[in-house]
Amino acid sequence: MAKNTRFLLVICLVSIISVILLQFYWVNNYYRVSIFNFEREVNLAYEDAIKKDFQLRCDTIEELLLEQLMDTNQFIIESTRFKEIAMVFNVYDAKNRKDYTSFSRIEFKDSLRKDDTAYKRQIARAYAHALRSEDLENHVVYYRIQSLGHFVSDKVKEYGFDTNRLRPVFDRYLRQRNISTPYYFYTRPADSLLNHIDQNDSLKSAGYVVTKSFTTYKWWNQDERYVRAVFNNPVNFVIGEMKWVLAGSLLLIILVAFCIGLLVRAFLNEKRLGLIKNEFINNITHELKTPIATVSAAVEALENEQVIREPEKVKRYLYYSSNELKRLSRLVDNILNISLYEKTSLNISKEEFYVNIVVRDVMEQLILSSNKKIMYTLTNDDHADTVNADKQLFTQAVMNILDNAIKYSPENVIINVRCYKEGDFFCISCTDKGIGIQSTAVTHVFDKFYRVPQNGHTVKGHGLGLSYVQQIVKAHGGKISLKSIENKGTTVILYWPL
Repeated sequence: MAKNTRFLLVICLVSIISVILLQFYWVNNYYRVSIFNFEREVNLAYEDAIKKDFQLRCDTIEELLLEQLMDTNQFIIESTRFKEIAMVFNVYDAKNRKDYTSFSRIEFKDSLRKDDTAYKRQIARAYAHALRSEDLENHVVYYRIQSLGHFVSDKVKEYGFDTNRLRPVFDRYLRQRNISTPYYFYTRPADSLLNHIDQNDSLKSAGYVVTKSFTTYKWWNQDERYVRAVFNNPVNFVIGEMKWVLAGSLLLIILVAFCIGLLVRAFLNEKRLGLIKNEFINNITHELKTPIATVSAAVEALENEQVIREPEKVKRYLYYSSNELKRLSRLVDNILNISLYEKTSLNISKEEFYVNIVVRDVMEQLILSSNKKIMYTLTNDDHADTVNADKQLFTQAVMNILDNAIKYSPENVIINVRCYKEGDFFCISCTDKGIGIQSTAVTHVFDKFYRVPQNGHTVKGHGLGLSYVQQIVKAHGGKISLKSIENKGTTVILYWPL
C-alpha cells in the first residue's frame, strides 16, 4: 500500500509539473509572438507616421510656394501660345526678368489676362504642385529660378524633419493600434535602413524595441540624418495582450492541481478508512472471542460434577457467564448500529417520557457492568422533566455518551449530568474528569470508525459511538457539541428540540 501511495503521489507530481511546463512553453511562445507582433505594429505605425509627417510638410511648403507665386512683387506669370498648339506659361523673377522658367499643361488652354486672379491661382497651384511632385517628394530642389530655388530651399530647412512635429502624428497611429508604451526618438549621423541592424547593444539588453531607421534628409545637419523610435520594454502591452491566455493557463493549472488534490485526498481517505476498518475488525474479533471463551470455560467447568457440588462456584461461574453474555449482547447491538448508521435516515417514533428516569436507568446499568468506582450527579435546572423523542434512540444516545465518560475516566469516575433549556432546545450536558481529547482530534471524533490516537488503545472501542449519537440527534432535528481539554476532561452536550 505504501509503495502504491508513493507511486500515485509521484504520478500526480509529475502530472502537475508536466502541465506547468507545457503551459510555460505555450505562454513563452505566445509571449515571443506577442513581442514580434508588437515590433511589427510599431514599425508599421512608425512608417505611416514618417510618410504622413513628410506629406504634411510638403503640403505646407506647397501652400507657401503658391502664395509666393501669387505675390506680384516676387514673381510674374505670363502666357504665350506656342505654334497654335499649346499654351506656355512663363514664370519670371519680378526683379530680374531674365531669370525665368516655363511650363505647359494641357488642361490650361486659355491665355492669362492680368485681371484674372482666379485663373492665375490655378496656374500657380499647378506649378507649385509640379515642384512638389518633381522636387520636394524626391528630396531635391532644382533652381529653375534662382530666387524661387532659394525660397524653396529655405522652406525645406524651416519645415524640415522635426521630432516635435512627428510625435503627435506617430502617437495617433499608435493609438489606432492600442499601443501606449513610452518611447523616444533616436537620431544618428549614420545608420542602416534595414531593421535591427547596427542597434545599440545596451538597448537590446534592456529589452527595448527599436524600429527600423528612416532618413531625415537633413543635409544641413549631419548629426540628425537618420532617426529611429525606441520603445521601453513592452511587457505591460504584452501582458495586456496575453491576459486571457495567462488567466486561462493559471485557471487550468489550478483546476488540474485541484482535481489531483481531490484524487489524492480521496485515495488517502480510502487508505485511512481501510486501516480503521482493519483495526475495527481486529478489535471486534478480539471482543467477540473474549466473552465466547469465557462462557465456554464456565460451561465446561459446570460440566464437572465436582464443581456442581459446590454452589458458590456454580453461582460465580453463572455470574461470569451472565456478565459476558450481556457484554456480548451489547457488542451485537453495536454491530447492528453499524447497519443503522449506513442508512440514509433513521425511523423516528416520537413519544413523551421522563428524562430523569431514563438517565438514572442508564447510569444504573453502566454502574452494574463496570468495575470502576462511579460517582455521578444529575441536576435539572429548568425542571423540564419530559422530552418528545424516540425513547429507544434517545436511550442509546445517552448510554453511548455516559459509557464513553466512564471508559475514558480513571478508576474513580466523576460524572456530572445537567439538564436545562437553551432557546428551542432541551439540553443534556455530560461532563467527566477523564483523560480528555487532543485538540487536533476534536474535529474528527464524530467521524465513523475514528478513534483518538493512543498508545495501544488500552480502552477498547470501535469508533462508532459518537458518530451514531450524532446521527440520532440530527435525525431528531437537534445537534451535538463537544469540548475537551487533554488530561482534564470532556463535556458533551446533546440538543433535543422541544
